[in-house]
Amino acid sequence: MENATSVKPNEMDSSPVAARIGRFRWWICLMLFLVTVTNYIDRQAFSMVAPLVASAFHFSNSEIAIIVNAFLIAYTFGQFFSGAFMDWVGSRSGFSILVLIWSVASMITSLARGVLSFSFFRFLLGAAESGNFPGGIKVIAEWFPEEERSTAAGLFISGASIGAIVTPPCIAFLVVHFGWQLAFAFIGVPGLIWVLGWRLLYRPVSSNPKLSAIECAHIAQNRRDIQISKKAGLPHLFFLRHRMFWGVFLSRFVEEPASWFYLTWLPLYLKEVRGVSLMNIGFLLTIPFLTLDLGYMGGGWTASRLIERGWPLDLSRKTVMIVSAALMLSAIPAVFASSIAGFVVFVSIATFGHGGWAANIMTLPGDMVPHTVVGTLYGITAFGGGLSSILFMQLTGRLADIQRSFNVVFLIAGILPVIAGIIILAVTGKIELMRLPGSAEPPEVAHWPATS
Repeated sequence: MENATSVKPNEMDSSPVAARIGRFRWWICLMLFLVTVTNYIDRQAFSMVAPLVASAFHFSNSEIAIIVNAFLIAYTFGQFFSGAFMDWVGSRSGFSILVLIWSVASMITSLARGVLSFSFFRFLLGAAESGNFPGGIKVIAEWFPEEERSTAAGLFISGASIGAIVTPPCIAFLVVHFGWQLAFAFIGVPGLIWVLGWRLLYRPVSSNPKLSAIECAHIAQNRRDIQISKKAGLPHLFFLRHRMFWGVFLSRFVEEPASWFYLTWLPLYLKEVRGVSLMNIGFLLTIPFLTLDLGYMGGGWTASRLIERGWPLDLSRKTVMIVSAALMLSAIPAVFASSIAGFVVFVSIATFGHGGWAANIMTLPGDMVPHTVVGTLYGITAFGGGLSSILFMQLTGRLADIQRSFNVVFLIAGILPVIAGIIILAVTGKIELMRLPGSAEPPEVAHWPATS
């Protein structure tokens, strides 16, 4: 990092500050955005073809839930390990390996012929895709100072909703013109192309030849935690003793099933309950997924602006998250809306709220621990959200089969985020860099279950 402090005079004298600093870190953020788009296209494809697959192979809603849960189980337990994997092998190799695996897994799903084979291929896809967000949050923590992180995270995470927006019309078009098997084969190709670009572009901050000295110095504002972790001999799971960890873990456990419900079951709900055709489903779902994207970017941007204006990080993050949780209550009037238009409006408000919530809660690991263990912390908290989502997906399938209605599920999806918001306020305490073992340098943070 020696070149980070040796800024040339002519670099300091050139025009606006942003131009002097450079923007290469935002190209890295763009790469994370693009891979997240491909990630969500691959995972959402099955939700779009589920009505056709269920009809072709005579699957019940409970069997569809088994296939969905095969992905979720692998994704959930995979996040527990993939974060540590990304910390171990590094962002460059980690992303290359995992994106190759999930792209191939998506392509070979075209060979599935029953519940077992669909479940196996979806399990493989989920295991590989589990590294995307732990790895992305790790890269954000490495490449962006504190005041830019939630904006960068919001942009990167917005690839999820862009993928969700693009998937319905694209998959509908591919299925109508080529069949569902070729649809799976086609959507795996972009990931393979992305890996080539990643290998060419990405190197660590300290050794990336494309970074200017002044941009490297700007990024180095958050390098203090590297020095601390090395000096302190950082225990890998030290954060388990902090109330901040438990607040984030529990709030993700409670809120995340709602997001998986929107992403997984809306196509089937619109077809079975509202009687919407496959092609119209593809276009209707672009609206709530577009508002989800706006929530990701708006929630991240708002928190960043509040921090830049002098708000404490803790207050900025929590303010955006609580407002976002309140917006997700609109799932309740959505299910009772008499028209498709009313339903879409209310669901879109809920997905907007989820986007603002996610952009901030997913950024928290980078605020809480050194970047060398961000992937591990993110993976464990995401494991909590995935575990509850598995249970909720199975419950959704059972309720849909028994009641022939999604009313109860929408009610639960509206209430859960509010409970998660209460947990953030009551359990987490002050959000700040955790006090590391053997070091008094970062601010002291109360340990669970003490109060802050």
